[in-house]
Parts: sequence; C-alpha cells; structure tokens
Amino acid sequence: MLSTITNTGRAAMARAIAERPLHLAWGIGNPAWDTMQREDLPSLVDAEALHAEIGRRKPSVVRYCIPDDEGSIVIPVSENEAEGTLEKARYSFSDTPTPYLYIRADYDFEDASNAVIREIGLFVDSKPLDSCPAGQLYFTPDELADTGMMFCAQILARPINRTVSMRQSVEFVQPI
Repeated sequence: MLSTITNTGRAAMARAIAERPLHLAWGIGNPAWDTMQREDLPSLVDAEALHAEIGRRKPSVVRYCIPDDEGSIVIPVSENEAEGTLEKARYSFSDTPTPYLYIRADYDFEDASNAVIREIGLFVDSKPLDSCPAGQLYFTPDELADTGMMFCAQILARPINRTVSMRQSVEFVQPI
C-alpha cells in the first residue's frame, strides 16, 4: 500500500532542502538545443549533472512562498512566441514552510561573462575546495571538492547571452 505525501510533508521536505547548502549552476548546454522544439529537448529526469556546467553561485534568496493571484512574485510558466503571449504564475512570500521554494541567484558582472547559458540546475550540498577564500559566492567546476546532488534542472527556452556589462538574476519557484 502506498502512502500519500501530504502538503505538510512537502513543506517539511522544502524546509530540509532550504536548510542545506545550495548553489544554482548554469552551463552552456548543447548548442543544438537552440533549434529544437520544446517537446524534442532531452528529458532531465535522470540527469545528475548539467550537460556543460561553467559555474555556480550561492543563491541570494531562498524563501518559502505560496500561490497567490495577487502576489508580487511573478514567474513565467510558458510562452507562445507566435502570439506574443506569456503565461505567468504569481506567488507571495511565506514566513512558515510551504511546499514551494522561491530561489533567486544574482550573478555578478564577471560570472561567465560572454558565455551563452542554455541550462540551469539547483544543487544541494555542493562543497567548495578548502583553498577557496571565505565569502566566495561563485565557483567554477574546478573549485568544487564535491558537486553535491542536482535537485532540479531546466533547459532554458531562450539562451541567455551573457555580457560583462550586465548582472544576471535567475529566479524561479520550485514546487516540492
């Protein structure tokens, strides 16, 4: 007999994840993805790493949130390029654990400057090398003693063309 994970159980899992060391990784992925239809992109369900990671950053914000039609957190869900429309979901922050985690990483100017970003992934329990300076927030793959476990990942619908003159923020809500 299978049991059902309750909403409070999902909130407990979200709390356990939020309390662990987290890093949002990004990578150049596979350039062939740029010409593929969404439904033809590879599944990431069995992925343990990004296709071609170039760095990861400690999130600036990790908070609980709840769905809220009037909420101030606005996350794109899907787009229809032909019609020029965007489906959005709205959320509000919660001070108590919920089954929804809001994650935002604010990458710096020099982080992967001039790269084309096609994939992102949230990693739990990444460990930088002991030789990395205290307070360092961005790590390249060669600066990690342990990559941790990939919790969730996404191939971006539109690649991000990085430039050294712009900061980049990546934000999303992950239902648990």
